[in-house]
Amino acid sequence: MTSRWRPNVAFALSLIGFGLAAWLTYGHYFDQKAIDTTCPLGGTSSLVSCAAVTTSSWSVIFGIPVALYGLAFFAAMLVLNLPRAWRSASPLIAKGRLWLNVAGMGFVLYLVGVEFLAVHHICLYCTFVHLTQFILFLVVVTGWYDTGYAASLDQDEGADAARGSLVA
Repeated sequence: MTSRWRPNVAFALSLIGFGLAAWLTYGHYFDQKAIDTTCPLGGTSSLVSCAAVTTSSWSVIFGIPVALYGLAFFAAMLVLNLPRAWRSASPLIAKGRLWLNVAGMGFVLYLVGVEFLAVHHICLYCTFVHLTQFILFLVVVTGWYDTGYAASLDQDEGADAARGSLVA
């Protein structure tokens, strides 16, 4: 039996992450000052400084802004976390959602490490993205048995057991 709340929460978290990543991507390409001036609790002399993080040399990997990686990640999560995708019996969708979340958490851990160990500042917008990803990770990992794929495996095992009792 699948849970109805999990796909909706996962989709909502993906939407929140997408919005935050879109804002950071917009700031990177078009209006860095908007990110800097609206950074919650942020001043350039404090631990919290969106400007220090989003303009550091660490904010670009292989010539691509980290925010754009986040935008692409959450765009994929929007599709994989549609309630219909949660009900899908496709192993590619269920495993893709799971493994993409594991990779996303690895990237988040890397980025938090960079913020604290290399940049020595944190960006609250980035922190909100990281927290959103962490909660999404928990929802997806703990919701494995709520997927259509897991349900289809249970049905297959039930059918195998029924066939076994008929043969015996």
